[in-house]
Amino acid sequence: MLMAHVVPIAGPSVLHVPHGPQRTAHSTHIHFHLLSQNLPIRLPCAATAPPPHADASAAASVTGDRPPPPSPATLPAPKSGEMEARPERRNPAASLTDEVLVEILSRLPVRSVCRFKCVSRSWRCLISDPEHRKKLPQTLAGFFYKSWNFERCPSSAHHFTNVSGKGAPFIYPSFSYLPVPSSDVLPLDCRNGLLLCCCFLPGPHDRDGLRSFHYAVCNPATEKWVTVQGGNRYNSAYLCFDPAVSSHFHVVEYVVGEDEYVTGVEIYSSRTGAWSHKEAEWTDDVLLYGRDSARSVFLDGFLYTVMVTYLIVAVDMEGNAWKTIPTPGSFEDLGFIHQVQGRLGFFDVERDDPFKLSVWILQDNGTNKWVRKHTVSTLRLFGRKKMQFDLGYKVIAVHPECNLVFFVYGWDNTLMAYEMDRREVRVIRNLGHECSDPYLPYVPLFSDSLADGQ
Repeated sequence: MLMAHVVPIAGPSVLHVPHGPQRTAHSTHIHFHLLSQNLPIRLPCAATAPPPHADASAAASVTGDRPPPPSPATLPAPKSGEMEARPERRNPAASLTDEVLVEILSRLPVRSVCRFKCVSRSWRCLISDPEHRKKLPQTLAGFFYKSWNFERCPSSAHHFTNVSGKGAPFIYPSFSYLPVPSSDVLPLDCRNGLLLCCCFLPGPHDRDGLRSFHYAVCNPATEKWVTVQGGNRYNSAYLCFDPAVSSHFHVVEYVVGEDEYVTGVEIYSSRTGAWSHKEAEWTDDVLLYGRDSARSVFLDGFLYTVMVTYLIVAVDMEGNAWKTIPTPGSFEDLGFIHQVQGRLGFFDVERDDPFKLSVWILQDNGTNKWVRKHTVSTLRLFGRKKMQFDLGYKVIAVHPECNLVFFVYGWDNTLMAYEMDRREVRVIRNLGHECSDPYLPYVPLFSDSLADGQ
């Protein structure tokens, strides 16, 4: 529940919201606290005349004497038959405009904004308003994924499941707004509300059995999309986008030689509308695992990717900075990487204990120092079932707001969540044995613009 109180302040506050014309030297301010977040907001108040007996009160504060109460004869008498009304307590938030409230809410964590929907109907309408949602933080809504059944036509189908596993899907992934049939759309990667899709074009296959294609970067919440021409290798393509930094996005393709080792990258920029080639400045033994969104992270302007050679490589969007980070510990498999509370996280099982999942956090990019954050027995996670890492189960996402890890495991591709802080496991729903990765986590982006209005 939102709680508020008003107290006079003299010092500076966190947020100053201007209102009305410039105040005079006699203006006062109130301090509006969102107690649940301890967020002080400095709001200007109209200058008011000093209250009655102000001089007497000031004198009393010096002499220590209490000022005399007003004479009853000076008080207005109630009208005949009229009861004295008790003065109502004024809610300071009621005087704020919607624009000011949205500005305040936009500075709060998304979990708090979700809770404030329960304050009242007016707050729920305020937060749910389509125009206001563009400014407010959003959280994980669910996952895109595909299913295959060769007894139906078309054999592939797109799906979206809510993060709760209940209710109508937040997004209906028909992709009817794209210029090719839905069966010719292949979702590849999802970053901060934008979805990278491969759109296969009609026509014959080439000598390698591949079809011509182009990329489409779309916003499923608004159904806005742009075409990216000139791609060559969709099974090594990743989307890089951070709306907090820019409305522009990048598409990165890894370039491999005849021996399948990475020799460079192709980077598309929506700002320039062109591709640029950069020769790799990593070691010569960087071997790409394949197209797997659970093995890539876009963080702080770098694309991080797990390679077969037990390395995590990173490149910035200009192709000027290159990093190589050894994976921590001694592991049997390649592992998954995800963003964990704003840091790079690594998930894997150790070679001497294949049923113990470890979570590592990269503490220092400069020294490549990893710190083990959490360990959990996979027997506990999956009800004493001996699931093999990366085959029996996959780590598909980490919730952006809390230490909640999402898995898909078993023949029925059961979606489940594990809360690391409480060590609690919750089964969300069975996705079905026909489903396959990639399972793409989706956080809505309600902005109308895509790459500055295109």
